[in-house]
Amino acid sequence: MLNHVTYLYGFNLGFADLLVKDLSPEQMAAQPGGVINHPAWSLGHLVVSADRLGQLMGLESNLPDGWSETFKTGGEPSSDASDYPSKDEILGALKEQHARNTEALKNTDASRFAEPHPDEGSRKYFPTVGDMIVFLMTSHEMDHLGQIAAWRRAMGLGPAMRV
Repeated sequence: MLNHVTYLYGFNLGFADLLVKDLSPEQMAAQPGGVINHPAWSLGHLVVSADRLGQLMGLESNLPDGWSETFKTGGEPSSDASDYPSKDEILGALKEQHARNTEALKNTDASRFAEPHPDEGSRKYFPTVGDMIVFLMTSHEMDHLGQIAAWRRAMGLGPAMRV
């Protein structure tokens, strides 16, 4: 089962790259037609979430200074591209998080996944550590990548991937 999860985690990373590869720095923070979560914020948020995922598996946080605040859940994204790291920095950080999380997942004792989620508030949605890990690696990432795909349409850009 873990091979399926890590495959999808890698797929998400490739899709993230496709979604933004043709975007200019200004486009990364554009908010067309009231679409607030632009690519810079969405991808940065995934970096922060991936760092938290790593912590669930026993890794130390390695986020750059200020990223937790800039990309926090419930934050108000800015349309000023200078408020964000560059596209290359964000994608590089996401790739780094993916690599370390994939390796950690492969080396995590299976019993860890059955442990209760350590945060009581999150436990009502994700009872176990494994539930949260799989959510963050698959559904949460694809949710935000879907937002970027919709954002592309609001920008008048075509789809990034044609099946």
